[in-house]
Amino acid sequence: MITYIVLFFFLAVFSFTDYIYTPFIYRKLLLCTGGIFIFFVLWSLASLRWKTGTDWDSYYDTFYYFSEAHIINFEPGYIKLMAFIKEFTSNYTVYLAVFSFLCISIKFSFFFKYHKETFFTLILLFYCYYFADIFAVRQNLAISLTLFSTIFIINRKPIFFSLFVALATSIHSSSILYFLAYFIYWRKINDKTFYCFVCISIFFGLSGGGLVLMNLVFKSLGIDGLIADKIAKYLNEDSEALNTNINPVFLYLLGTIKRLIFIPVFMYIKNKSADKFQNIKGYFNLYMIGNIIYFLFAKDLAVFVRASVPFLFFEIMLLSYVLLHFKKNKRKLLPVFLIVLFFSLSRFNTLVNSYYDLYVPYYSIFDDRIERKL
Repeated sequence: MITYIVLFFFLAVFSFTDYIYTPFIYRKLLLCTGGIFIFFVLWSLASLRWKTGTDWDSYYDTFYYFSEAHIINFEPGYIKLMAFIKEFTSNYTVYLAVFSFLCISIKFSFFFKYHKETFFTLILLFYCYYFADIFAVRQNLAISLTLFSTIFIINRKPIFFSLFVALATSIHSSSILYFLAYFIYWRKINDKTFYCFVCISIFFGLSGGGLVLMNLVFKSLGIDGLIADKIAKYLNEDSEALNTNINPVFLYLLGTIKRLIFIPVFMYIKNKSADKFQNIKGYFNLYMIGNIIYFLFAKDLAVFVRASVPFLFFEIMLLSYVLLHFKKNKRKLLPVFLIVLFFSLSRFNTLVNSYYDLYVPYYSIFDDRIERKL
């Protein structure tokens, strides 16, 4: 646990440099050297881990044995990636190095391209929300690809966007809903409309509307009875996205309360700083769609938690915009920064405790206390 705590405070110190005036040349040097150093720290932890993190056995067995029985539950794009690595080596540490490099580097490249002002803040939030992909599974790579595809929304290149989302979907099927992002990003949706959708989606979510909607879809497709029950059971199986053993109803209510606090804050910053922050309206649109999906389905259909994550990933960008909004107001910046820091630490604590026994202690390939096949 001490490893994670030290890393948190290390990233917190780096994130504070985003709000200290630094001459351009020194800031550029800090971004390059600091970014590369942090990348190698995170990549090393991701590559050298052993029997640490969720879903270790299923991923290890699938790669190591790579039989029909093991690959049946994985998407074809992910199987192709594993097969490509297996052509060169059966060393699972090499696989982790390649896989985590893709996950982390793609996200870092997006942060650096569009968010140099809050680059280290985003890494801190990325760590607190998603463990900075140290324990990446295939959805982490899919999210990296959907995030990268957002570049083609911003540049209005629908073909490239579609190709990247299709690739992400081939890695993890939950990414398929991200096709909606291209049509939502540039939409002009007023705040009242968003609030109406939030209220309706929470009402339907709490009253089981997600299950009703799913059953209506099944009936319209002619799916009923035992087959529908099997599909519903599959949709509620979720080991990666929820990533927790906490009661799902409690988790849903906790997530809803947090979002109801954040939404008006982000809306206020969006309205005040839309001219200053070029992409904030698009990010907010995507974030709100993720929330609506969450409110509607998360309580009853666990798979939709996965489907909402590529949209909800933009929460960390919106939080960085909140801090950036107060950058010139030093009296307000410090308390706001401390609030975000406290929230980040709380979020990280929840993340670790969701599967504490799988995250703590952190084992590496150099640890003599574990048996392993490299």
